[in-house]
Amino acid sequence: MKIEFLYSKSTGRSAEAEEALRLALEATDPALEVTYTEVDGAEDAKTKRFLGSPSIRVDGIDVEYGDREPDEYQAGTRYYNTPQGWKPFPHARLIANTILEMQQKAAK
Repeated sequence: MKIEFLYSKSTGRSAEAEEALRLALEATDPALEVTYTEVDGAEDAKTKRFLGSPSIRVDGIDVEYGDREPDEYQAGTRYYNTPQGWKPFPHARLIANTILEMQQKAAK
């Protein structure tokens, strides 16, 4: 299973997003490796299908949108609807649920 953490060169890697990812991995599979990819500008965002910083994908599937990913790519800050309101990072449960869903698909 491939975990990708994409982030914008202008915003960097947020500590909150990294902590959410750490918690999700701890709850699902701590042995999974994470690939960090920096996105540099609008053209690079379009090429990498980058939805904003940070974006986390599990086997190519965005943790928020799943396989219904929009065609709106940008290199700025991305906001997620969390139980605590809109935040510039995903909730750990959102990441963990995507990991579990992809593990179930792979087991079939």
